[in-house]
Amino acid sequence: MNIFDRKILVLSMLVSGCCLLLFSSCTKDLNIDLPPSVEQLVVEGHISTGQFPYVILSRTTDYYSTFYLDSLDNLFVHDALVKVSNGSDTITLPELTIDTGGTVISVYLGLNMIGEEGKTYSLWIEAEGKSLSAITTIPVASPLDSIWWEPSAGGEDDSLVRLICRYTDPPLLGNYVRYFTQTNSGAFNPGYNSVFEDAVINGTSFEFPLDRGVNRNDSNAFDNYGLFKRGDTITVAWDAIDLAHFDFWRTLEFELGSQGSPFATPVTIQGNIEGGAGIWGGYSPTYKTLIVPPQ
Repeated sequence: MNIFDRKILVLSMLVSGCCLLLFSSCTKDLNIDLPPSVEQLVVEGHISTGQFPYVILSRTTDYYSTFYLDSLDNLFVHDALVKVSNGSDTITLPELTIDTGGTVISVYLGLNMIGEEGKTYSLWIEAEGKSLSAITTIPVASPLDSIWWEPSAGGEDDSLVRLICRYTDPPLLGNYVRYFTQTNSGAFNPGYNSVFEDAVINGTSFEFPLDRGVNRNDSNAFDNYGLFKRGDTITVAWDAIDLAHFDFWRTLEFELGSQGSPFATPVTIQGNIEGGAGIWGGYSPTYKTLIVPPQ
């Protein structure tokens, strides 16, 4: 699904719905021809404290185009020139292929640069006759104060628990966070709504429940949504991000959450890529872990 072109689908569904209401007694079919979208290059690039920068470069497809898993490679952009600078050093990211368990993806990975807190990183890409660029920062980390568990309220299953956190927001306005959770030895997954800002809670200390992260590709991901189980080892990654990075995930998650509703307001995904779509973002993670005792 091409989320960047989904607004075309929403518009067409709204137009069709209005026509059905106005002309319900008519038998004439209404056909709407949607023009092909303009192809864009899409960047998914990140750099984290203590980690290498990476970039996945792909291209958009029309919403109604036929898609096959064995043609996934056709979406990746190969042989691009990808560079990252931290202000003093500039590196070129070589292209590597990674097998993720049946699916091979193409990644540009910079093995000779490590992300550092407080630094700014510039990205330049030359590919298929197009030039793309972006800038991100790795903010100073602002960790959670503490985490603990409480029994899940209102449920009959006493094996389920809820994660509770305490956080003290720094005194200056303009702090943004994205969080992930890991259960036992599984992957780190972002929350369904994974980003926070301090516009309302600036400079305060407060307690709040934190939902278990979800893998949107897992059909069972929303079973007992937000809850953990007794006996789980829970790790929270609490990542400071900058404003552009926050706006990208805020708008993308809102768009993903409205899928399936023809009456949802179309959302423009607010990426920071000049000349293309997507995100080049920095993360400054801190971690907290707890073990929930078994029953």
